[in-house]
Amino acid sequence: MEKNNNIEYFDLIIIGAGINGAGIALDAALRGIKVLLLDKRDFGGYTTSASTKLIHGGLRYLEYMEFPLVRESLRERERLLHNAPHLIKPLQLNVPLYKTNKRGPLVIKLGMILYDLLSYDKSLPNHNFHFLQKGGNGFEKGSILRKDDLKAVASYYDCIAQFPERLCLEIVLSAKQNGAVVKNYCEFLSMTKSSDDYNRVTYKDLMSDLSISVYGRVVVNATGPYVDNVNALINKEIKRRMGGTKGSHIIIEKFANGPKEALYIESHQDGRPFFIIPWRDYYLVGTTDIYFEDDFDRVTASEDEVKYLLRELNYYFPKREFVHNDIFYSYSGVRPLPYEPGKKERQITRKHIIVDHSKEKEKIDNYISIVGGKLTTYRSLSEEAVNLICTKLKKDINCRTRNYKLIGAAGIQSIEEYKKEYTAKSAKNYEVPLETADYLIDFYGSNFRDVLNLTISRSDLKDPISSENKDIKAQIIYAIEKEEAKTLEDILIRRTGIGTNKTLGLDCVDDVSKIAAAKLGWNETIRKQNLEKYIENVHFFYEIKGSEKKMETVK
Repeated sequence: MEKNNNIEYFDLIIIGAGINGAGIALDAALRGIKVLLLDKRDFGGYTTSASTKLIHGGLRYLEYMEFPLVRESLRERERLLHNAPHLIKPLQLNVPLYKTNKRGPLVIKLGMILYDLLSYDKSLPNHNFHFLQKGGNGFEKGSILRKDDLKAVASYYDCIAQFPERLCLEIVLSAKQNGAVVKNYCEFLSMTKSSDDYNRVTYKDLMSDLSISVYGRVVVNATGPYVDNVNALINKEIKRRMGGTKGSHIIIEKFANGPKEALYIESHQDGRPFFIIPWRDYYLVGTTDIYFEDDFDRVTASEDEVKYLLRELNYYFPKREFVHNDIFYSYSGVRPLPYEPGKKERQITRKHIIVDHSKEKEKIDNYISIVGGKLTTYRSLSEEAVNLICTKLKKDINCRTRNYKLIGAAGIQSIEEYKKEYTAKSAKNYEVPLETADYLIDFYGSNFRDVLNLTISRSDLKDPISSENKDIKAQIIYAIEKEEAKTLEDILIRRTGIGTNKTLGLDCVDDVSKIAAAKLGWNETIRKQNLEKYIENVHFFYEIKGSEKKMETVK
């Protein structure tokens, strides 16, 4: 094909920059493939940011005999601990076992043994299990957790990504560092075959309102729940692939005599396991699992889901009596699971599927769809996808991501040792509180100095953004200059921890909008439009949908 010098050409175009699209971009870029990564929203702004934040092997998947998936997940969990130690932290989970549970102690014990066997190469401790005396004595001493009929407790380790949005962002930035072109707020419009070698892809830059065409030899649809929507834009004959389920969570304040460690506990309503996880200064409670076929752009936790989670809290902590007003906010997302009609939500496989459309009925060459995938296994999914892409590109290049440290992990072997060496020293050198330096290292890893360097010429950038958070004003500038932030939601929800604290950033969004306006060149009209949009979206997506009797206990 004769190339037009006015149009960009890529080996690979990826539609969708959630955790899987980002992972594919990084893997491909490290193999020397010319990559374009597009997303109609922000990087990691949909399914990735709506997860339960766990990096886990999938203990529950053993119940459905998905041993290869559990092994893959446990192996990838270990790799993430090494490749992003500032973002991924070990998490102890306790499993209280009651007389009324559907899964008895011996079943759970067997599951724990299998979990340890399948993670034979892990750095985390093995499980513990012990039966309890009558009344649950010896477990969570001082906790108000229900002790009636508590027979035994199992304890094991997985991991948590405190901010999965930043994990996705670091993967994107690592891909960019290695040559990938990354673009948020660019919506896919169409794909047509232009020659034997290239597909013509047209997308709309939502910031400039311009439609742009580029050429790519291979195109990947990694849009999560939107896979079928994008496929329909390309060929209406492509069969349905997605059967997503909605998962909702609530955030509540840590309460007196609450659980010290995370709980993985069986619902007394339907037997489905759910989590209560200490997260920052809160407890994260979730998740639900409900088929969802409505508007993917407007996913929120329903009143029934909120009541479901409140009932669980009130059952397991009967002395506390939780009400709607105890919830700071909720959030919800759609799992991009395969379409498996006739199965219950919990029975749908969590294994991913990589669809090569050249081998399907529609016979579309060099077009691939990603169905499913977990936060934990993004890297192995990406390796499998890029191996197929390399075959199509006739390139024989091995994967380089297995031990590749993300952009913020450079020079970090142990995050604890790194913080011992640099926290106090940096706090003194930059004249910031110890807790600020500590927080920034956890947030940015070895790139924390780049944030603090901004304060050398402007001491006001050391000031906290919100009284509810440790984030400082320098992070706003850094988000815009170095991290592709273009909106207030990008800054507050996905580049800092402000938009996910109990105020949802509403206590400081006006001030943040003024700093952002100066950096992004917004006039006063545009600033107010962005401000109003942020407030509107926060109220719609995070506000609790519940009974008007906000103080009435849900039982």
